[in-house]
Amino acid sequence: MQNCYRLFLLFILALAACDRAPEATAFFPVRVDNHYGFMDRTGKMTISPQYSQAGCFVDGLALVASADDKPKWGFIDNAGKYVINPLYVDGTSFSEGIAFVVAENGEPEAIDKTGAVKFRTKGIQAVEDFRDGLAAYSVLTATGERWGFIDKEGKTIIAPQFVSAGFFSDGLCAVSDERNKWGFIDKKGDLKLEYKYENVSPFRSGKAKVMLDGRWGIIDNTGKYLVEAEYDNIEIDGSSYLVQDDNKFGWLDRGGKVMITPRFDDAFPFNGNKYAAVRDGARWGYINDAGKMVIEARFDFAFAYDGDLAAVRLNDKEGFINASGSMYIQPSFDDLSMDYYLRAFAHTSAFSGIATNKNAPLFVAYKWLNKFYHMDFEEAKTVSTDETKTMLEQFAGMVNLMPDSSKQQMMRIRIAVKDPKEEGDKANVAYTTSDNPEKPQMLYLVKKDEKWLVQFSKNDAVATGSSEAPENK
Repeated sequence: MQNCYRLFLLFILALAACDRAPEATAFFPVRVDNHYGFMDRTGKMTISPQYSQAGCFVDGLALVASADDKPKWGFIDNAGKYVINPLYVDGTSFSEGIAFVVAENGEPEAIDKTGAVKFRTKGIQAVEDFRDGLAAYSVLTATGERWGFIDKEGKTIIAPQFVSAGFFSDGLCAVSDERNKWGFIDKKGDLKLEYKYENVSPFRSGKAKVMLDGRWGIIDNTGKYLVEAEYDNIEIDGSSYLVQDDNKFGWLDRGGKVMITPRFDDAFPFNGNKYAAVRDGARWGYINDAGKMVIEARFDFAFAYDGDLAAVRLNDKEGFINASGSMYIQPSFDDLSMDYYLRAFAHTSAFSGIATNKNAPLFVAYKWLNKFYHMDFEEAKTVSTDETKTMLEQFAGMVNLMPDSSKQQMMRIRIAVKDPKEEGDKANVAYTTSDNPEKPQMLYLVKKDEKWLVQFSKNDAVATGSSEAPENK
């Protein structure tokens, strides 16, 4: 389990910058027997486990999903009372006083903390939460998904033109071009740092992590290197830096000189706290800023301190230790919501964006293709016929035999969909992939119970003027 946490967090932290300790959490979203509830800092379960998903409280409200066969999302207060009823098929946590929600067969709409609609979107594919007054959103074009930005009135401020986009912080936002190179724009959409990085994090306090030639470093907002790109990984940790060098973890000071020699097998940043969690061999413990082990490495997994408490894992259960390393809340729950971990370091949420739920061939085809190429076969099944579900199960078995390099190549493929055609209860959508943009292909859909589903068979194709419609690929 600790490996799952670490792998997921490393993926997110590649886009994150850790420069300050967040405010101590008042209520922890914890999972017990496959349901989430909320626990206070004394270990008391203040809201019983009853949700299939749960986020952290933001401005007094937490996003939760019901435990029904078809979960619905809403927002509760810290007494467990719904303030915004569970009416939606998806939603984001609140950010800057606004959340996005989407209803069945609907498009995302922005709501305030009373649930009142601030504005509705039209024709968009996806939207992210507000940062620095702007929210990233995407539309589907003939050349692929493109991202732009709207303000809090729903007005487009920066037209959709970027292949990918992060979020604004310090007045800058990371965006990528057709070559999958990253640069930074300002709030006018003007490019301030050129497209040349392989990966980046958002700016925090004038610093961002960037990757060049497979190595990580730190730049300031003019593009000047504060730490040269020569590390396996690097995290901004207040005025210092956590680095991974030759598969060992240590720290540099603000000038880039070694402060704690890289010797640990894994580590999380101090994140403004006295101690940092590190792994020494198979076990996790905590060190001080001199690199001395101050809490014995005896845990299966250990996370950063949150105020005077830190989440740890023993014997497949999680609990919390206090500042001296003594067990304060006994390991008794299965885990914490991933939203908790992401907020601690990435300054983002596990529920930061949603996609349209509009029941139209173009959007359904894009969702299916995007999930397929990202090997999220369970999500692809949600818009598939029974025949197609069987095919996806077979393909999932085949993927397990693929080398990692092939999987990574597949994950990098981008999709462009266009020219949807409907004829009764059948439809087709043309698409191209970024690895072969000159070769259009066709995806076929059928309508069952008023819902469009991908049908992986040429026999269900809409006539295209050809004597033989091509098969789905």
